Amino acid sequence: MSFKNYIRVKVRYHAPLIQSVVGVESEELILEEGAKLKDLLKKIARARGRRLEQWFFSEDGELNQGILLIVNGSVVHDLDKDLNDMDEVLLTIPFDGG
Repeated sequence: MSFKNYIRVKVRYHAPLIQSVVGVESEELILEEGAKLKDLLKKIARARGRRLEQWFFSEDGELNQGILLIVNGSVVHDLDKDLNDMDEVLLTIPFDGG
């Protein structure tokens, strides 16, 4: 018998548009140990519908340019980034301040 280990990841949604689509400002999600950033996004999208999955991912499975991901304070572009227990992921929308 094998037991799976799990990690907890805090997700904050930092944009009114994202919050209106997701329905919450933040949440804590449980993922299997070894989960990647893309696994987290897929879990969020599965829980809230296909529309959100299309918003997160381009047709080739890459992160859409309209989404900015920050993990533990650092901008991340690699969806294959490993997540660890107690990581904090911020989903927001990039903007041009100019």
